[in-house]
Amino acid sequence: MEKKSLEILIKNTNEFNITHILECGQVFRFKKHDFGYIVYASDKKMEVICQKNSTKIFCDDIEFVKNYFDMSTNYANIKKKLMVHNFMQKPIKEVYGIRILKQLPLEMLISFIISANNNIPRIKKTLEKICEKYGTNMGDYYAFPTIQQLANIPIEFFKKAGAGYRDKYLYETIKMLSNGYNLGRLYNLKTEDARKELIKFKGVGRKVADCILLFGFGKTDVFPTDTWVVKVYKELYGKNLPANKVSEHFEKLFGENGGYAQQYLYYERMIRNKKEKINDNNQKNCTTCGC
Repeated sequence: MEKKSLEILIKNTNEFNITHILECGQVFRFKKHDFGYIVYASDKKMEVICQKNSTKIFCDDIEFVKNYFDMSTNYANIKKKLMVHNFMQKPIKEVYGIRILKQLPLEMLISFIISANNNIPRIKKTLEKICEKYGTNMGDYYAFPTIQQLANIPIEFFKKAGAGYRDKYLYETIKMLSNGYNLGRLYNLKTEDARKELIKFKGVGRKVADCILLFGFGKTDVFPTDTWVVKVYKELYGKNLPANKVSEHFEKLFGENGGYAQQYLYYERMIRNKKEKINDNNQKNCTTCGC
């Protein structure tokens, strides 16, 4: 029997903007539609309907939705704490509706190994192929594979699915997990110890580990740092630092709210880069036509 779809109504869109939430790089299994988005997580499907002053989410498991979108956390208080730093005010104003999703650690581990030195369309396509081939058929979508299902994937499939050189990393990681590694125990470890554990997996460096810790384990004291965040640091302080040193600086500065700060800073800088590219192209076109 098909499960009945239930509805959650979100009225405060100042603390919940589905575009900000999904497009800020923390999740890959979603599709954009005219009405909003369809989000896939674990074995769940969530339809998100965007309205003028509210958002509706339809799913057969309301408790899953509430947990997934971190609805018990007061983001207004978090933003208030972050905005004591003047440079946080503009990013928070621009991408005010971010929430850090509470995702499945296994899904995050596989997803962010694939994400290393990769682009979002290719990441999404690779994950979709893995789910369609090895995930449980849920009717009109496929669940993310369990570790038992992932263990059946031959290394050749990962390369064909678009993982490229990461095929070996995925294969070895899945082998390690299927041989009894308990990923869930990282919830109870201190952040630094959990990071050391994750780096034991092939293809997991500090940045990937921090993404998994933030989006999969809810460890908000991390500060994942990529090239965009390094640029943010240079804009703020006028000097270059290696990514790990940038992480250490911001983790010390923001403490337990580091992960939230990172998402605001990262996503606002990414959006700004897109606008800069559009402006550059417009200027080039204007010069070409002589107007």
